[in-house]
Amino acid sequence: MGPLDAPGVALTGSGIAVGLHQFAGKDFPAYQSMEAQQLFPAYISRRFEQQYIVVNCMKAVIEDIYPDRSGAKGLVEQMIEKGKQWWLLDKFLPGTPDSLKTGFTRQQLEWCEVNEGMIWNDIITTQKDLYTKAPMTIQNYLGEAPFTQSLGPSSPGNIGQWIGWQIVKKFTDKNSSIGIADVLKTDARKILEEAKYKPK
Repeated sequence: MGPLDAPGVALTGSGIAVGLHQFAGKDFPAYQSMEAQQLFPAYISRRFEQQYIVVNCMKAVIEDIYPDRSGAKGLVEQMIEKGKQWWLLDKFLPGTPDSLKTGFTRQQLEWCEVNEGMIWNDIITTQKDLYTKAPMTIQNYLGEAPFTQSLGPSSPGNIGQWIGWQIVKKFTDKNSSIGIADVLKTDARKILEEAKYKPK
């Protein structure tokens, strides 16, 4: 098993191992048992499709070259650090649909794009402290879930990583000469400050 964001794949010393049992198609009978649904609810097992193999392999590579060490940091810092991973994934797989990169449905992605300003407003007004380390808050915005509790059933879970990705994109749009390695090294607080992220 690979990292949580890339199930079914793992890096080895000489390559990538792919557990094909997690890419048999969302309707595969083994995923329908009660035990399987407790381990992999439908919002996760719907991603057990062949088109996720390459994306999950690249996520495992990214986790290896740029591991997420943001766990001790505050909410917005974790969002941006995780957003850097999706930003890098976009560099590796530029023609791949965002729905595969994020694991969101197309409808969830469209909802995010239409409601980007409202999502950010929810985060900054509800939390007041963008650097909170409260586990329940971090889980609400960065955890795997069918939707984000504070935003309702049309939203995806893990919406914080999507917002972090938008912040990183805004930062890189304003700093087009900065290289990939330098973006990854840039402190999350600096990225937030320089991005001047204010979606409508």
